Amino acid sequence: MCKGCNYKGKNYENEEEWTDEEDPCKKLSCQGGVVTETKVQCFASCRNPLPPEPGSCCPTCPDCPNENEKDGEIQLAMPLTDPCVMCTCQGNSSTCLKKACPVLPCPSSKFIHKRGTCCPQCTGSRRVFKVDGRCLFRGELVKSGDVFQQDACTTCVCNDTTISCTRKSCPPLDCWPEHQVKYDEECCARCRDPEEKRAVCMVNGKLRDDGYRWRIDKCTQCTCQDGQVHCAVEPCETQITCPPRHVLKTRNGDCCPSCVEEDGVCTVFGDPHYRTFDGRIFNYQGSCKYVLSKDCINRSFSVEVLNEARYSKTFSWTKSVTIKVNGTKVRLGQYNKIHVNHKPVKLPYIELGVLTVFQEERNVNVRTNLVFFPEGLKVVWDGNSYLEVTVPSHYKDQLCGLCGNYNGDKDDEFQTKKGDIVRTAEEFGNSWRVGRMKRCTLPQPAKSPETITWSNPDIHVRALRECNVLKSSVFKPCYRAVSAVPYYNSCYLDAGECRPRDRCYCQSLTAYANHCARSGIKLGDWRTATGCDGIRCGNGQQYMNCAPACRRTCKKPKRDKSCRRQCRPGCYCPPGTVWHRKKCIPLDECPS
Repeated sequence: MCKGCNYKGKNYENEEEWTDEEDPCKKLSCQGGVVTETKVQCFASCRNPLPPEPGSCCPTCPDCPNENEKDGEIQLAMPLTDPCVMCTCQGNSSTCLKKACPVLPCPSSKFIHKRGTCCPQCTGSRRVFKVDGRCLFRGELVKSGDVFQQDACTTCVCNDTTISCTRKSCPPLDCWPEHQVKYDEECCARCRDPEEKRAVCMVNGKLRDDGYRWRIDKCTQCTCQDGQVHCAVEPCETQITCPPRHVLKTRNGDCCPSCVEEDGVCTVFGDPHYRTFDGRIFNYQGSCKYVLSKDCINRSFSVEVLNEARYSKTFSWTKSVTIKVNGTKVRLGQYNKIHVNHKPVKLPYIELGVLTVFQEERNVNVRTNLVFFPEGLKVVWDGNSYLEVTVPSHYKDQLCGLCGNYNGDKDDEFQTKKGDIVRTAEEFGNSWRVGRMKRCTLPQPAKSPETITWSNPDIHVRALRECNVLKSSVFKPCYRAVSAVPYYNSCYLDAGECRPRDRCYCQSLTAYANHCARSGIKLGDWRTATGCDGIRCGNGQQYMNCAPACRRTCKKPKRDKSCRRQCRPGCYCPPGTVWHRKKCIPLDECPS
């Protein structure tokens, strides 16, 4: 599907070309929503051309370049091998000009240049996205009014939804291609000046002309000058202070680090607690399926969570996560069971141009890599109830759901599906329910640690013992950067609904430690110090950092020699037991 253009209030069809009404030398064309404006470069095929006729741009010659040609457009044989030089014969006179190619809307990887033609074309089909007030150009969104340099010859600007480009036309050359030279910073090629001896440099076994530039690495650029190679290292600024919500980062292809806006991170942990993209922490214990976050503008992705009651109707927990992107549906379940489009899969799972699912230590990671959004969604799931959703900054002001609108303002975070701002977490959370409402239970009003009274005093003692770890020296290095108070309160709230063996306090500790890491504070091996160095496993299994990749069973109780894969982290049967009928049993209980 190809998009037309709107230029000065008029609509033009895709691939339409026209001449400016006021300037006959100004040619315009429309290519998939991109308007290209060029100035005609005239070329005379005779020595004494006549001035341009009224309303025309180029001078005329009293004869045609080829007497056998009829009236109409013909290709001129001079300049040599230049298919962009065209002549038009009318009667016994001719007009010649060099055509300029329009700016194409597709990435350069989709260009195809047929032999003998002047301009490249786009291959494949294109999808048209509705991006009101912005322009979509080669997979990137451009704000209306933004001006950018497309190449050395072309300057473009976004006008509402249409890209308007002004491209300089290059003059025709009367020398063979091998005698032409063009440098990256120059717009047009030119004929090389004749010389008896050229200064050249030997670069990686090849001769390079004087003035040739290349890079050895990201920071070192070399130049061929008078037959000598001169290299210089680009200096980087040593003291850079970034503004709030920005981090110092070296982008791909850059030599020096620069301040870039940090990614937005939404965290779900415990029973359950939410920290939005804009940093607001709240509790919401509804049992239902909810929209956690989705792209409400371009609809490039959505993330939904299924919350169910844990041991009572007072608290709930995140049971599973569903990610929808480009027609693919990924479900992350308990014990890291993964389904793609309702079918179980083994990791790593890769769908080119859509997403990748892989395991990293104790977590399952999902990364989207769409063509139009190469820096996309990142999801981390621990197989229990801890979840992180990370989005790049270009998603600002486009998101909605329990993770908030990602606009940098905490005060308007409780925005409902209808767009209203409400005061309580219950009203906010209830508005984002989806799925079967009969299975949903409305949450009780949120409680604070000061209002909780435990029926069993032992629970209170255990909650203090487990959560006071946040006040220990293990986490002290992070206090100035990140407040531990909201995470302590979340930990204390979870204690009443948690069995000791579930180690629910680890959820709040994990959320705090990850927040510290994003703030540049490393806490060392805090998991071992707090007893959170494993994950919850089912069916008699236990978590191991390095266990045999091939499962031991009753039929194969010993390590199979054919299994050469390296050890890997995950849930496995403990030593002395084997896997049989979806659970771990002692080896001596195997059926004979």
